[in-house]
Amino acid sequence: MREPQIDYRAVFQNIPVPALLLTTEFVIADVNLNYLQVAGRTREELLGRNLFDAFPDNPSDPDASGVRNLTASLRRVLATGQPDVMHPQKYDVEVGDSGVFERRYWTQVNAPILGSSGRVELIIHTAEDVTDRVRKFVAAQTRDA
Repeated sequence: MREPQIDYRAVFQNIPVPALLLTTEFVIADVNLNYLQVAGRTREELLGRNLFDAFPDNPSDPDASGVRNLTASLRRVLATGQPDVMHPQKYDVEVGDSGVFERRYWTQVNAPILGSSGRVELIIHTAEDVTDRVRKFVAAQTRDA
């Protein structure tokens, strides 16, 4: 039986979770369709940019820790060559280039893509928007208190 020919680019573009491919310097090498939809950005706005230039912390939030926490996770992936699953994170997202940030919560997974040498060559970053779930949880906690 012949092995099926798989178009891995098409697979990446259509996986049902928002995903980025990052270089080891955290530059966006590719972005899938779900990520573009969730982020409200175009491919041209993201490709070739540093992740944290494209998605900075909310400058109006002195307690913002999204960049710091995500950087730590990505560095763990580079250091260990193992996936890193993050607990839900508050990471506000800028609406377009407006300077206005929306409060969002995300679950994020960062996983290495190893080269033939066994070294991390790319990182796949997935992010699921769990804002509605967090808001419902907080509302229920407030109501029950």
